[in-house]
Amino acid sequence: MTQPLAASGISWTLEPFTGGVGIPYKAVFSEEQFARLKLGLVPRQMEDKWFIYYEEPHLFFHRSWTGQPVYRLTLRKKPDGAEIHQALWSNVLAEAREADPGYQVLLLDFLISNLLLGDSKPFPLHRWLSEPAVGVFQHHVAGTGFPQVTVQPKKFD
Repeated sequence: MTQPLAASGISWTLEPFTGGVGIPYKAVFSEEQFARLKLGLVPRQMEDKWFIYYEEPHLFFHRSWTGQPVYRLTLRKKPDGAEIHQALWSNVLAEAREADPGYQVLLLDFLISNLLLGDSKPFPLHRWLSEPAVGVFQHHVAGTGFPQVTVQPKKFD
């Protein structure tokens, strides 16, 4: 079986990540999981909402349609894999009126788990979403149709 080609910063048209606000996302990955993260994700169809690539030591998340940067994770290698050293959320998005870093931690965990690692975690629905917007929101954000769970994100200072 051939190894899939890893995504890179030249695999997609994107805007550079120029700065961000720290969010308290922490995770540890095994060697196998780290290898999967480094492959990234190149959109194949219109429903694919994310372009994700690894450029040591960073894992970048961009919206596929616009190339807008959203997250930049700094990974620190460990003997048995890697861990998140720093998680940044784009300045532009973090300054929005309804910005919620606690929700971003949950969403980032969903994206990594489901889009990169092949898990089936439920999509985190923020408690302020109304019922008619529920499925539409997941499709807009992730382009997925996973089960959903309403969450009350933690507040971070």
